[in-house]
Amino acid sequence: MPEEFTRRRMTDRKDGRRLRTISPLFQLSPFTMLTPADASNSFTDSADVAAIEQWLHARRSDGDENMSLLHVVIAAYVRMLALRPAMNRFVSGRFLYARSSIDIVLSSGGSGAADSGGMTVTVRFQPTDTIADVYRKINARVDNLQADQSADRVERVAATLVKTPRFILRFAIAVLRWLDYHGWLRKSLTEKSPYHGSALISDEGGFHLPPVRRSINSTGALPVMLSVGRIRAVTELDRAGHIQDRKYMDYAVTYDSRIADSSYIGSAFRYFRYFLTNPDTLEHPPERVNEDAL
Repeated sequence: MPEEFTRRRMTDRKDGRRLRTISPLFQLSPFTMLTPADASNSFTDSADVAAIEQWLHARRSDGDENMSLLHVVIAAYVRMLALRPAMNRFVSGRFLYARSSIDIVLSSGGSGAADSGGMTVTVRFQPTDTIADVYRKINARVDNLQADQSADRVERVAATLVKTPRFILRFAIAVLRWLDYHGWLRKSLTEKSPYHGSALISDEGGFHLPPVRRSINSTGALPVMLSVGRIRAVTELDRAGHIQDRKYMDYAVTYDSRIADSSYIGSAFRYFRYFLTNPDTLEHPPERVNEDAL
């Protein structure tokens, strides 16, 4: 990586570098659209899963018994970021930053009880990662969580916080948000925070739900929310007029429009859909990794 990408400069953050050479319109957008709610756009799309199901069957036969559709989705998103790095930007303190790593926040539901809540886990990837790397890193992260019972510790911390007087809790949260706004939040906190990352990916299909259009939280720095829904079977006509049975995976995307323009985001998710429908391309590292602007 060139030196200018790695050298720390004033106003850079621990988790990203400030972009200084982008269009003035994008530099101005955080001042006109103050919160993610002001800048949020969303869309839904679908991908034919026939190729994925065949590929998963072959991988499971080769020993990767726990390989799932979600692993392919995450690997496709990581590969997309390698080619379209502006999707890994975020806005903080009215400035636009390029995130220095690929951190995917995975959201899972609870036990099914109304008050079970859910849990999130953040997994760090490299832009050169293959599907095998993604599979290994996710499994290792989940195994570590189960071994040290980190989820239980998070529950205990949350239980302690909600027992404090409201004015103290509000003050503490306000201080943390102020520190984050100025980029002074400790790196150990942002790395564990479910509100900081390249994207949050949730699998609603496991609960037999369609994809959910999630809103972007005003706390933290998550530029994209990707929700994967259940697989649906349809009967349709092909171009020759023949009846075909197909299966589609629907997904919904909510993104912060301050990070890039619509044409760039459209091209990024065309890559994403291509990798979904051609999972064998994820078995090898990308031929190139693109760098974001200075």
